[in-house]
Amino acid sequence: MDLMKANSLGNVDSDDHLYSELSRVNNELINAQREAVQRNVRLERAEEELRQAQDDLERQVQERTRELEETLSAFREEVSVHQKTEEKLRELSLSVLHIQDEERRRVARDLHDTVGQTLTALKISLSALEDAAARYPQTADFFIDLNGLADQALQEIRTTSYLLHPPLLDEAGFAAAAAWYVEGFNKRSATQVTLQLPERFRLPSSVEIVLFRVLQESLTNIIKHAGSATVDVLLQVDQEVISLSVRDYGKGISAERLAKMNGSGSDVGVGIAGMRERLKELGGRLEIESGSTGTLLKASMPLPGTF
Repeated sequence: MDLMKANSLGNVDSDDHLYSELSRVNNELINAQREAVQRNVRLERAEEELRQAQDDLERQVQERTRELEETLSAFREEVSVHQKTEEKLRELSLSVLHIQDEERRRVARDLHDTVGQTLTALKISLSALEDAAARYPQTADFFIDLNGLADQALQEIRTTSYLLHPPLLDEAGFAAAAAWYVEGFNKRSATQVTLQLPERFRLPSSVEIVLFRVLQESLTNIIKHAGSATVDVLLQVDQEVISLSVRDYGKGISAERLAKMNGSGSDVGVGIAGMRERLKELGGRLEIESGSTGTLLKASMPLPGTF
């Protein structure tokens, strides 16, 4: 009897324990389900926030892309306008150079044909007057001075006319005009120029006048800035390229100014810019090298028909 009661009490305690354990597990399952639901809700919210963030980012990217495209379009338009302006300025510069050449040719011709003839007539009249006044010895020195002044004026006008546009350039070509110019330059200047030219060649007048202007401008710059006692000028003509080199042995050019000369700076002087534009029109280029031992200027262009 007591044993049965004890067994019955043991079974009751076991059932109570099992029920408590099941209740605990059930509560844990309920809590786990609740937490899973809450995590799902948080996950859905995070996914929605992520979608919104992605939408906002895509919208910002599209807006920024559109702004960049508009900026790029405006920049391209500005570059196009700048290029067109530079081209117009280049054309205007070349037009001015051509007009300058024609005006030099006209002034040189007028000096020779008008003023030169007037002074020649003056000399003839002075000679006749001198003969008529021969009976007055005191006037002889006076007429000698007048004749000397007339001769000097004729020589100066002839030199100026030739410097503006030497007739030899049209008649005999660059070689003859360059030889004449260098000979006069050596007489007028302490700087002595050595000229090396190929024999028996003629080039189109448009090329020869550019070469002559480059030679003039180069020697003028050397006198003004280089302080060189000697200059070597070399013209080379091969099957495809013409090159004129002018080398001095003076004080050279500073690195900063040399960079501007070889670049597109606008403050390098009219002479350098003019040479560069003349050569560019003929498909050529201007190169300048300089150091402590002097400066080398090289103008090169393709032979006509090859550019």
